[in-house]
Amino acid sequence: MIKLIAFDLDDTLAPVGEAIPPGALGTLRLLEDGGVRLAVCSGKPVYYLCGFARQAGLRRAALVGENGAVIQLGTALPPARFDVLRPSPAARRGMDELRSAIEAALPDIWFQPNETCLTPFPVSPREHAVIGELLRKHPDALAALDVYHHLDSFDIVPKGVDKGVGLARLGAMLGVTAAETAAVGNGENDYPMFDYAALSVGVRVPDESRVDKNFDSLPAALSYLLPLVKGEGA
Repeated sequence: MIKLIAFDLDDTLAPVGEAIPPGALGTLRLLEDGGVRLAVCSGKPVYYLCGFARQAGLRRAALVGENGAVIQLGTALPPARFDVLRPSPAARRGMDELRSAIEAALPDIWFQPNETCLTPFPVSPREHAVIGELLRKHPDALAALDVYHHLDSFDIVPKGVDKGVGLARLGAMLGVTAAETAAVGNGENDYPMFDYAALSVGVRVPDESRVDKNFDSLPAALSYLLPLVKGEGA
């Protein structure tokens, strides 16, 4: 039985920078009414996810930010329960070195205000290329880090931090096992939570071998999940 469904945010739950479509939001509320705990798992910081979930009216949502590094239950502030996975000294030194190098090359670059990870946002192909080159020139800084390349940003995270690890920690907080968990996403940084969850559902995942089911849209994925929660499917 599915007790927890974790959703990636950007281009899964909603288009980048936009709200959840009304029809999909209605289905999410039906899932909650069916007793399922919903989670939003994203590279975005938890404070961003908190505002997003509040606006959507999903106040019981579990929030997993910074690719699994920070967890918060519900949208109340301060949260009743939260957890932060702090970086190792080597990872912290590596991120500090990379941030200094990026700031020196791109003084106006914006960094997402994270608690644990490093996320620069290039605003042009040139800036994107500059950051990519800097990462190649600092292999020692990357020894304790992993990098997720996105169209609009780079998520630089300590090794051992990913959405699968975050989802496992969330499950422990909620008393929910991997066998009772489903994960829904669309990109490479969602693969670890696909590997963790008993049921993996893609929304236009390019590599269909990474998921149990792959759909062309969020409504189609939700239409598949809803009968499972109600006990009508297999």
